[in-house]
Amino acid sequence: MERRKFIKNTALGLSVPFWLTSCHSDFLNGNDFPISVSSLAQSGHLIKNALNLGISKKQQTETLIVGGGLAGIAAAHTLNNKDYLLLELDDRYGGSSSANDYQGVAIGRGAHYDLAYPAYYGAEVLKMFEQLGIIEYQAWNDSWSFKDRQHLIPPTRRQQCFQDGRLRKAVMPKTAASQKLMELLLPFEGRMVMPTRLTPPDLQYLDHMTFDAFLNTQNIDTDPSFRKLIDYQILDDYGGTSQQVSALAGIHYYTCRPYQKQFVELFSAPEGNQYFVNKIHKQLSSQRILNQHLVYHIEKQGAGYLVDALDIIHNQRLQIKTDALIYAGQKHSLPYIAPEIDSPFKENVYAPWMVVNILTKQKPNNYGFWQNEYLDSVSGFLGFIDSSVQHQGSLKGVHCLTGYYCLKPEHRSQLLTVEDHKDRIVNETLNYMCDMIKGPIRPEAAFIHVMGHAMSVPTPHYLFNAYPEIGNFKFAGADTGRLPLLFEAIDSGIMAAQSL
Repeated sequence: MERRKFIKNTALGLSVPFWLTSCHSDFLNGNDFPISVSSLAQSGHLIKNALNLGISKKQQTETLIVGGGLAGIAAAHTLNNKDYLLLELDDRYGGSSSANDYQGVAIGRGAHYDLAYPAYYGAEVLKMFEQLGIIEYQAWNDSWSFKDRQHLIPPTRRQQCFQDGRLRKAVMPKTAASQKLMELLLPFEGRMVMPTRLTPPDLQYLDHMTFDAFLNTQNIDTDPSFRKLIDYQILDDYGGTSQQVSALAGIHYYTCRPYQKQFVELFSAPEGNQYFVNKIHKQLSSQRILNQHLVYHIEKQGAGYLVDALDIIHNQRLQIKTDALIYAGQKHSLPYIAPEIDSPFKENVYAPWMVVNILTKQKPNNYGFWQNEYLDSVSGFLGFIDSSVQHQGSLKGVHCLTGYYCLKPEHRSQLLTVEDHKDRIVNETLNYMCDMIKGPIRPEAAFIHVMGHAMSVPTPHYLFNAYPEIGNFKFAGADTGRLPLLFEAIDSGIMAAQSL
């Protein structure tokens, strides 16, 4: 059976992810290159082991930070020379913005880019980025631009889109419907700020309805093909469709920067948003941040907290007494780690993601675009990034094609089967990529990274939540009633640290 028809027939209303459906013969071919799978989902057995260990080491600190993603390391940077300790489960820092390395080539495991910042964005993050040498102010367009100009993606090579077997330049072509949408949203430009905690009060009602409902009240074209384009764009950034995210989130996507009035620079380093992680990490004391440490129990003790953690490398149990705690880990695990804390995040909806990195020495002349967006997938495949466009000048050796999937929340438990079906997943990803570049790809290696709770979907009533004060137990992360964006995550860490 022809591949696209097969996938469509088996995946309409998928009850299981594509790699567990009946398979086309292409999927049965074994790969003659190495495939690695990484996930933090297997940490449960580590906790069982830790419970049987005696305490090997005791420590005391003023502030303990749980989680070394963008929010956690931003909190650590804000605390500066104060007494703190940061513990991270993964073997690297950055969370969904982290990256692997293969033969000296950076392999992004999640977020890949950011855009120049208008001057009306939050001063705290802008100040941090300026101090770190990431951005500089440009008076002529009243915005903050990136100092490392070699990582700016040229406008002519930013993106191409694949739909109905054909390529075009952008997801949203210029039509009467798209023009009407832009005209409707134009008055919101300059008012959709970042971080969203600064959103003007008179616009916060937009968080009470879906983006789809808002568009319907404005008589925006309800043609399914046009709405499909909107849904693709919203899904790509937020993990949900226009029927799932709030109107404020949807409007924010299109108007958070002056896209219609001026050119907005796009910044994407080969390591993706690990670039920002590295800049912050370099400023932190290596004695105060520890990776591969699993925090598995937090309990109140007096005015502070007693925390149990497992040093995974040495298989030792560490007990930490802390006066204050910043919880910057993913909030779905909070009820298990800190059962005494009444979690305010129980209603959060998380989108699972899977990133597939294909390493190749093949010359990239046939590719040409950084972002390659795939609209015809029903398996959750959204497209791929070509790292060759992130290199200025001639490219030598291996480069990376990073495919990404936004999966359904009901498929989260099936992510545990990825290791058993890694060949099928890589082959399907290669098929999608070959559809776009109209030719074969010769891989050197492949990496699959699974994120079961990659991003919190900004559903209605999610933004602007007033979380109850729990004394000196603070929360940070983009999943604290914020949009799942880099600027938001970093701001949350700064705010949590400053509130102590």
